[in-house]
Amino acid sequence: MDNELNEITPNEQESGGAVTQTPPAEEPAPENLSYEEQTAEFEKRQQEIKEQDQKLLAALDEVLEKRSKQIQYERQKAPDPPQKMRVLTKSVVRKGVGVISLGLILVFLGIVMVACLFSPTPNFLIPLKLSPLCAVLIGLEILMNHIANHGNIRINVPSIIISAVLVVGCCVMCVALNKYYNERKVDYNNRSIAAEIYDKSYKELRYVADIASLDVDVDLNPDGSGRTKGLEALSTDDFVNITVNFAGTIDSPKIFVGYCKKIIDGYRFMGIPVTNFYFKNESSLHTYSLEVEGKYAQDFSESQLEEQVNHIYMDNMNYVDDLPDFIDETEDTSTSS
Repeated sequence: MDNELNEITPNEQESGGAVTQTPPAEEPAPENLSYEEQTAEFEKRQQEIKEQDQKLLAALDEVLEKRSKQIQYERQKAPDPPQKMRVLTKSVVRKGVGVISLGLILVFLGIVMVACLFSPTPNFLIPLKLSPLCAVLIGLEILMNHIANHGNIRINVPSIIISAVLVVGCCVMCVALNKYYNERKVDYNNRSIAAEIYDKSYKELRYVADIASLDVDVDLNPDGSGRTKGLEALSTDDFVNITVNFAGTIDSPKIFVGYCKKIIDGYRFMGIPVTNFYFKNESSLHTYSLEVEGKYAQDFSESQLEEQVNHIYMDNMNYVDDLPDFIDETEDTSTSS
């Protein structure tokens, strides 16, 4: 140990026996190096950069090679498109005719029905008119199955039955919906035209006669075509019936016919083709009624209309109340005799 303690480095001797560490030697600045040393240092750095580039390129080549092998493996594993088609064709042929057409029919009917339901003016007969296309789809599938199966046809009976039931049910539903829609449309059109005629009649006839009530019955669809039209498009083919009840007491058929004639002329002036007129007036002593066809009533004179008036005259209204009892007594008398 004494020998170790006595061994003192030259640096320790220079510092008076204190232990100090020698700092590392500093690299000389490039400008302090000679030309040969600078050239050697440059070549050394170039070599280091080249080695790093080679390592990077080698690592990149390794990654690309792994990726290429993976892609090649996936391509070998996945079947080619022709093989996919063959597999799909075999699967369809194995299941038989009717599977694909059933799916196509469901999609087709669904699209057509949605289009009809969301149309502002739906025509529910369109699915009925397009229903033969479902038979075309089944026929095409039969031909494809015949070609793919080399002349042998295998039919999936449940799918064909379901397709037929769907098509027939959809057609029946479309006919019922079309009838319901047309009835509502025509009924609304009839009521709207009747309201227009009533308003126009009130404006034109309120000063012509003392009218107690006026009823307008309109049928714009006598042939069942489901058409709609406006007031200006009315024709003699449409049914427009006018029923007028006169207020007050009318003493003679001539006065009654005069009021009726004014009403008939008023509708001719308004340009409304009336099919039938029904006029009536009831009082305590007289009851007048007149039924004339609108086409010919406009050409009748008052005297001709007067001949068609049905006039009932009663001395006492109590006679009407006693009439059933009188009829019963008469029947009893005739039976006993």
